[in-house]
Amino acid sequence: MSNTSALIEKETGTKMVITIQDHRMPSIEEFSNGVSLGSGAYSHEAVARAILQSVEYDAIQITPILPKNTIMYFEGPMQRYVVMEIPAHKRNAFYHSAVLKNVPFPRLVMIFKMQNQQEKLHIQDVYVAALESNTINLEEAALNFYPYTNVQNDFSVCWGGQQLPVIERISQLTTFPDLFFNSPNSDCYYHSANNSKMTYRELIESIKNKKFPDEYLKPTGYTFLEWVKKLTSSI
Repeated sequence: MSNTSALIEKETGTKMVITIQDHRMPSIEEFSNGVSLGSGAYSHEAVARAILQSVEYDAIQITPILPKNTIMYFEGPMQRYVVMEIPAHKRNAFYHSAVLKNVPFPRLVMIFKMQNQQEKLHIQDVYVAALESNTINLEEAALNFYPYTNVQNDFSVCWGGQQLPVIERISQLTTFPDLFFNSPNSDCYYHSANNSKMTYRELIESIKNKKFPDEYLKPTGYTFLEWVKKLTSSI
């Protein structure tokens, strides 16, 4: 009889004893009325799942009202992530002091990273990438770099000296894509952003009033789901 068996021999009912040691897999020993029924080794993940499944909890979780075009939402103790999909469209763009009309934008995905502080949401970073227009299986879709300016190689938006406002509700993010699109474009981070081999102004002049060509998109090597997991891993 094991030492553990002797300690609970006089107890009645079913007992499960979990033993966790350094450099070994956890073991679980089952007892019925103080008698050992056997033990086995299990992975840490299996033990954690078994414990979580035995905990009583309220299955009702209130999700905040999410902004338009939201396709994924992640919430941790201090951080929030919202993933939006922006359909392909045309709009005016601002390049230095010039207004460029009917500029085509490819299908885009944006991730907003927020920090919860004193019941306010502080936007820490915004990430942008592009998808091909005919993408159907979004999770396995090949991800492309944003093909214009103001987005760094790590997908992070460069806002210049613009300070992002603090928000109270996640639904307020609905207007933030417009804030991004209406930001002035320079030539920052445009080099190698696409496969066109044209300057930003040359590219816009060649494709305005048209659909953004998928062949100009530059692959990142990530799928959409890999990208989302990479950027939200800190939660």
